[in-house]
Amino acid sequence: MKILLITLEYPPIIGGVSTYLNELYTNLGDDVQIISPSNETFYVNWFWPRWIPFYLRLRKMVKENRPDQIHVSHVLPIGTMAYWLFKSFKIPYTIFFHGTDLKAARAQPRKMKRVQLIAKNAAKIIVNSSATAALYKEVIPSGKGPIIIRPGAPSAVSVKSDASEQLRVKYALSGTRVILFLARLVERKGILVALDAIAEVMKKNIEATLVIVGDGPMRARAEKRAQELKLYNRVRFIGRVEASEKWVWYSIAHLFWFPAQEMKHEWEGFGITSLEAQAHGCPAVVSNVDGLPESVSAGISGVVCEPTAEAFAHVTADILQDAALWQQMRGAAREFAGAHTWDSARKEFRDAIHTL
Repeated sequence: MKILLITLEYPPIIGGVSTYLNELYTNLGDDVQIISPSNETFYVNWFWPRWIPFYLRLRKMVKENRPDQIHVSHVLPIGTMAYWLFKSFKIPYTIFFHGTDLKAARAQPRKMKRVQLIAKNAAKIIVNSSATAALYKEVIPSGKGPIIIRPGAPSAVSVKSDASEQLRVKYALSGTRVILFLARLVERKGILVALDAIAEVMKKNIEATLVIVGDGPMRARAEKRAQELKLYNRVRFIGRVEASEKWVWYSIAHLFWFPAQEMKHEWEGFGITSLEAQAHGCPAVVSNVDGLPESVSAGISGVVCEPTAEAFAHVTADILQDAALWQQMRGAAREFAGAHTWDSARKEFRDAIHTL
């Protein structure tokens, strides 16, 4: 089957949506053509709407190559193009909704009718969690029922012990429990909450260090907050790292924090990094926000709590002060991640799109 995927986010772009799509379409077993910003210019400044020139090129491609299905990751504006192509060539299309796109549509009544029309005529609607499915039904109650394809974890990623030891030595982490925060440094991911939480953990006389892996527009503000809290050697700002180093950090960490914050116009659809951490036997503590609770087995492989510094510090103290509980959660984390792999997600996805 020939599939044309059109998306605004795909590697080398970094992010959850990019990872999600790359994993689903890699080794799918179909003839997949991917159009993304890495090989096409979606917008121009000399025409309005700015995406019309791209649509004209896209129409020509579709006419020449005749895919069996068109898959779209961003309902606006790409969903509009898929709808027009469906009307012209009768090629069925599938739409991915990730959550933030639904909130954006709801915030702009002028665009809601268009989004509803696109969803109504789609062959399939794919969402990344039960929470996103509920949001979809709330925003587009008359739309086609969504199919939930949750993200997965790698089936196996090996990390050399010497690589782990090198990072411990490089960042002076020997003899301390490592709490890992790995995300873009933006407000939604909860970086400031994480800093406040490690300050609370310090008050409980727990030997732990917060390692912050990632970069973003809030880095300077986060570094300033760390100074204000006098965290000194209890925080390490690592910056953005390559994928190979990311897996090493998961293997070093004792706990993984994802203190995401509820945002008016943004959405945390799942929590891929939480699942990745668990694949390495690292229990995860996540906020009870949006789709994040679905990324752990609550109370078993991790903990779901309020998105506050006090809650994260309290849960962290309970786990790190109970060695037996921590070891038990480590085994449960590996088991949970092993039951939610990219291989199984890809099979669910393949089954869904092959039954149009």
